[in-house]
Amino acid sequence: MFPILAERLAERVDAVVGVDTHTDTHTAAVLTAVGTVLAEITVPATDDGAAVLLAWAGRQTAVLGTGRRAWALDGARCHGVGLLRVLRAAGEYVLEAPKPAAGRCRRGGKSDALDAAHAARGVLAADHVASPRTDGDREALRLLHVCRRHYSDTRTATINLFKSVILTADDDLRTQMRGLSTLRQVQHATTLTTTSGSGLEPPPLSWSFLIMVLWPWGGSRPWQHRRSTPTSYVSAPCACIASRTRSR
Repeated sequence: MFPILAERLAERVDAVVGVDTHTDTHTAAVLTAVGTVLAEITVPATDDGAAVLLAWAGRQTAVLGTGRRAWALDGARCHGVGLLRVLRAAGEYVLEAPKPAAGRCRRGGKSDALDAAHAARGVLAADHVASPRTDGDREALRLLHVCRRHYSDTRTATINLFKSVILTADDDLRTQMRGLSTLRQVQHATTLTTTSGSGLEPPPLSWSFLIMVLWPWGGSRPWQHRRSTPTSYVSAPCACIASRTRSR
């Protein structure tokens, strides 16, 4: 028994408008169902530009059969998110352009118009087409995951830097930190200051750098020296380095 193949996009539309989206401009190309380029245009990446593009596409596709068209946006949820919202509000059929195969050679050159045509041909050749992500709860959940991953990666990078500073610190600080868990080490680091008890002898450089590492990170509890400006933490080690250099 032969498998039943899904109906391709070329059998359901008369034209495909491929769009290569950018921060400042969008370049579009109208292609027939068999992949022939009919017209190209570049518009500003604004609401007015989207209105011009929509009207232009309507004129270009009106003479093709019944005028049924689909849009293939490259970067629909990135640079093209504004255009995506305008098209959906107008009731247009919008698809996500498939990503080009890794290592694909561009023997035909590289330009925005060619990328727009590639986007349209990509959805025409695809066995399965995808719709861009919607706004609302799904986008909010995506942003939640992005922020969580960002803070998790930042925490890991901060801890790794914190450990590397301790590893090469002076013997006194290494002794204080030895045998403590990471949380205990961070809590102990918050008690360090960038000045010695007498205020005359500068503390070890590792103390100042350790506080500088932990400054951007809130940690498990408020810092004891949070009211001070980061400048005070930077100036202390810089002054120590300058004085030690002059003494040599």
